[in-house]
Amino acid sequence: MDILKGLLLINEVDVFVDFGAFLAEEKEGDNKNYSALLKGSATKSHTAVSFREKDGEKLPSKLVPALEARDVTLHFAIMAADRTQFLSRYASFLRFLKAGDKGWLTIHLSELGRTFRMYYKDCTDYSQLTDFKGEVIAKFSVKFREPVPSL
Repeated sequence: MDILKGLLLINEVDVFVDFGAFLAEEKEGDNKNYSALLKGSATKSHTAVSFREKDGEKLPSKLVPALEARDVTLHFAIMAADRTQFLSRYASFLRFLKAGDKGWLTIHLSELGRTFRMYYKDCTDYSQLTDFKGEVIAKFSVKFREPVPSL
């Protein structure tokens, strides 16, 4: 699985090398992880004044768009040779995501040539793909918060 090396760095750590973790899709050909990362943020509402005696609302003559913070859910998988290695990798990876660098995570995807600054919010889903005999693989989703959207 050398093809997964160097694809995803979090705080400059190759998570496949250190934890056996990588971005996973539901089925071949999906790109939900990249779609989630590249989806633009919503803009903040403009301050408007609504006068009862006038139609509509009054806005400034110049509107300056600003982006809302956004949540991004990424889907990971972890592979391990056996149960012991899997449980160790999974627990270590979640601790790594929660601690970050003072809580912050720089998520760099080499295929995109992009880096995102986020923090861990929640592990929203977990699915065991194999039993605990022999090679062990599981999939899970993690929700991150990007307070200042990069797109």
